[in-house]
Amino acid sequence: MVGADLTVREGDLETISDEDNLAQAIIHRLMTSRGELTELGHPDYGSRLDELIGEPNNERTRNRAKTLVLECLAQESRIKEIVSVNVNTNPLDPNRIDIEIVVVPIDSRRTLSITYPLRLEVA
Repeated sequence: MVGADLTVREGDLETISDEDNLAQAIIHRLMTSRGELTELGHPDYGSRLDELIGEPNNERTRNRAKTLVLECLAQESRIKEIVSVNVNTNPLDPNRIDIEIVVVPIDSRRTLSITYPLRLEVA
């Protein structure tokens, strides 16, 4: 089964596909440090968001996060259009930024929205 992942719901395994699969793939790309999968033959997979850990939560860091997310999303062939990427300080945690992503998947007219939280300080 290409383009599907397994999930667990109510104790049973279930596959996800289409937009849910793309959302999961985007999150996995953002969570994975670029170069982390080099030994598996995927040296460019992932993002460089880990470079922001320890940086202050200011406009420069948020702009850099946006640039790094756009760079990461450009790797995903199932995205037809990147509608927006917005990076904001989380209102409850000043050490966290929330990255709001809106894309249009290939073969779809509907948008897919994802919010990815990133802590800038090590807990």
